[in-house]
Amino acid sequence: MRVDIEKRHIAGYEKIAREVNRAVKKTTLKAKKSKYAQAVVQKDISVENKKKKLAKNLHELIISTFSININKKIATDSLKANIEMIRYIIHKIKSINNYLEEDLLRELGVIKKSLIVKAVKSGTPARYLEQSARVLTENDISRIEHTVYEMIHKIIFFDKKLLKDYKSGEIKVIKTEKLGIRNLEKILRAESELLEILEAKIPPPNKVKAKLFTKKIFSSWVPMVFALLSAFETECNKENSIFLNIKANDKLRKKIEKKIKHVIKEKEKLLKIKEKRALQMKTFGNINDDYRQTFHEYVSAASL
Repeated sequence: MRVDIEKRHIAGYEKIAREVNRAVKKTTLKAKKSKYAQAVVQKDISVENKKKKLAKNLHELIISTFSININKKIATDSLKANIEMIRYIIHKIKSINNYLEEDLLRELGVIKKSLIVKAVKSGTPARYLEQSARVLTENDISRIEHTVYEMIHKIIFFDKKLLKDYKSGEIKVIKTEKLGIRNLEKILRAESELLEILEAKIPPPNKVKAKLFTKKIFSSWVPMVFALLSAFETECNKENSIFLNIKANDKLRKKIEKKIKHVIKEKEKLLKIKEKRALQMKTFGNINDDYRQTFHEYVSAASL
């Protein structure tokens, strides 16, 4: 099967491979929780800049944590601490994406109703949300598999015997696609889906065992971690290019900045007005769409 891939995606995974090969030659793994903890809880920053900072921190942490010389003793405690922070950062980025997907896009008129309102009205919210969250196409999956192959091939400490399990199919390098604000919803959902898969591929700290770092097993799951990071960053690159175009539109830029600046305060006031009514209601089904939307916006904003 032919895989269509943009130049920026190729540049992204090649950059990660170079960074990993440099990092593995450096000193032993150290816990970096204190270095990144402040960025996670920082409030005096715009949502856009906070997400950029968290994405940069996620990149640095994944590179430094999994660029391991497995022939040496693994600093397990440092590894667990870094993995805990990686998962924390992933959750924070997903919270920001949830706000951007559900609330900001609705305010901008890109979507009419938030996903949570549609899910509740569907009658089977869990199933609706699960189906709606899947936006990665067959070509997206093939592109990730191709990236895994390239990671195993280019990174010096992976077991090259595993290359036989992957096919290096035909690659077509395509031009950078033109993107607009209407593409934001799909891009943000793709980012969130990739983060969900990335989190699933990284073992929780309490599941980190020595056998995960034998050469064959390590080489079977860490290339996918790097490939998913590359795919996520490619989508972030698309998102950033759209926001750059938005900033060039002075009227739209001011509207977004005003909305983001006041969102938490606004949602808190709205919640206080209606929280007594909510407590008196026996079922969520009695709440109208406006309240569902208000409640959802508050929850999203409060987690930023």
